[in-house]
Amino acid sequence: MRAPLLLSSVCILAFASPASAQTTTATSAARVTAPSAPSYEQRVREATEQIAHGDRTAGMAALRTAIADAPSRPDAHCTLAEGYRAGGDFTAALDNFQTCLRFAREADDQLYIARALHGVASSYERMPEHLSDARTAWMDYAHFADGASRVASASEGRERVQAIDVATEQERVYVDVRARIAERERIARETPPAPPPAAAPAARGRTTRR
Repeated sequence: MRAPLLLSSVCILAFASPASAQTTTATSAARVTAPSAPSYEQRVREATEQIAHGDRTAGMAALRTAIADAPSRPDAHCTLAEGYRAGGDFTAALDNFQTCLRFAREADDQLYIARALHGVASSYERMPEHLSDARTAWMDYAHFADGASRVASASEGRERVQAIDVATEQERVYVDVRARIAERERIARETPPAPPPAAAPAARGRTTRR
């Protein structure tokens, strides 16, 4: 009595096998052909290349996507900050460099600490009203570089401090000179002109007798 049952089971399997095989094949093909999402590192690398080649819009959009995927990693923040700085948006650059610095310090990532400190200082220096902040930031960079010479240059930091001091002194001298000139001009405007000198009396000629 078991033979018919066994034969029926074999027939069922025979009819079912092609469909099952097709489903398995299709699933395997989908797994092979479906494109995988780019990794965080790949997004940052491609964005850096796009910005370097002049496509800042696409590059910075890719960096924002990378930041959304991994907000606490410093590299995309620093690269985005550099993009803003290259475009002249120094306020946005500072915000992103400072965010990069915070996450780099949390991770004790010396390379990105150096990169962020350098970015903060160089961004401040491009803002004339923030030269004092730039000087402080370059000093911070130089002090960090004293203990991390493999990733930062203490001499560069101190050279920038010296350059800022020279520029500040020149500006002070220029302002003093302009102030003195303005004061002389004010006095000249407010002082009435001196009256013209009185004419000398005409000399009387001698009369000769004949």
